[in-house]
Amino acid sequence: MKEIIECYKVDTITLQRNDGFWLSEGRLILRSINVGELVEDRYQSPFAEARFSLSEEDTLSMMLLLDADEDSFAYRLKQHFDGAAVLDRFKRFCDDNKLKYQYQFITG
Repeated sequence: MKEIIECYKVDTITLQRNDGFWLSEGRLILRSINVGELVEDRYQSPFAEARFSLSEEDTLSMMLLLDADEDSFAYRLKQHFDGAAVLDRFKRFCDDNKLKYQYQFITG
């Protein structure tokens, strides 16, 4: 799995959060990785990750919808989804455009 663009980052004493898009075998993956005291208090785990994955077909559809090619895909993702609400924007965009995502919430 390869990170292609970071969209949001928080680095405080109680929370470290890093949201970014990754590519794995032609599939687009949005990962929100969270560690810190706030995560430990809420999930009783030092680590939590929310992960949204698109199929290869829906990844290509996302590229078309964002008017992107392989070279501009990372730029278009950041342009469209950058900021603290990246997860909500991504879900809304997928729902509005009939793109199916698989959701996982991982602690450990």
